[in-house]
Amino acid sequence: MKTFISVFLFAVVSFYFQPAMAGGPPLTIATGWGAMTGPVEIAQEKGFFKEQGIKTTTLSMTGDKQIFQAYVQGKADVMCNNSFFIARSNLDPSHHVIIGTLSYTDNQLKLLARKSAGIDRVSDLKGKKIAVPQGSFAHFYLEKFLLFNGLTIDDVELVFAGKKEIPGIIERGLADATMLHGVPIAETKKILGEDYVIFQNPAIHRKAQQLVVHRAWVAQHREQAKGVLRAILKGEEFIKTHMDESIEILAKVKKYDVKDMAQTVRHEMNYYLSLDQSIFTDLEGIEQWALDNNIVERKTPRNYLEMVDYSLLEEIDPKRVTIIRPLSL
Repeated sequence: MKTFISVFLFAVVSFYFQPAMAGGPPLTIATGWGAMTGPVEIAQEKGFFKEQGIKTTTLSMTGDKQIFQAYVQGKADVMCNNSFFIARSNLDPSHHVIIGTLSYTDNQLKLLARKSAGIDRVSDLKGKKIAVPQGSFAHFYLEKFLLFNGLTIDDVELVFAGKKEIPGIIERGLADATMLHGVPIAETKKILGEDYVIFQNPAIHRKAQQLVVHRAWVAQHREQAKGVLRAILKGEEFIKTHMDESIEILAKVKKYDVKDMAQTVRHEMNYYLSLDQSIFTDLEGIEQWALDNNIVERKTPRNYLEMVDYSLLEEIDPKRVTIIRPLSL
């Protein structure tokens, strides 16, 4: 009798956990250069995906464009990318879907300026050269930053360059300031020594990191998709409860200085996997800017209601989904 009960209980437990244990095909997740994808890296390093029966690898790319290319070329199954790049991309909402906002920050971007160029206040930027990647979130943010401070984009001279090139551009005096974050800002600070000033304002625009997947993959591997979200939630919780260890892990994975990573994680990042109504305001605002500045080829705005699937996260943790939707009859 005891043997029968044991076998029965084993069968029940095996059936209950079967979706997670069965997992699915190996999964590749494309992440970025910075700390916004922290819970994904922690989930990978601490084995939280494996606990969900998912074999994963993460591709840590150097920029949004590289992440996007890896995803659309089939080298990555999941893309972690910011709202700006999603809005300026040509992704077809009928084939691609956002299943969660991974993290957000209100003060990641910084305007770093050379003091010896006569810049002590934001108003001193008038007539100065500002280096920024063209058509990037930093470009978008810079325009809003200047307007917030009583200037326009026409009051400055833009120097368009890649992130990696900008510290050298500042060093050679080809630009007086830059709007960026992370490694380029850290490198520029080292170059300038004490000869810099930084301006920030958390009221300008919230930068959000989104999880994007193929609709067909969700349809075929729904349990695996939920497993990915559960693993990320566990990674998020680990960062909160083991922050020092998490900072060291992320600094190693991202090849960051530990002190810089600590500053970023502790004071700039908000890790909260969710889907909030504000996602549409965010995407639609960026979309309109991209249209106005001919950053995208399309002439009419996309309907982002068609590009968000909140059902997976809602099944796992309903309180993390605050998107307004019609009441069921």
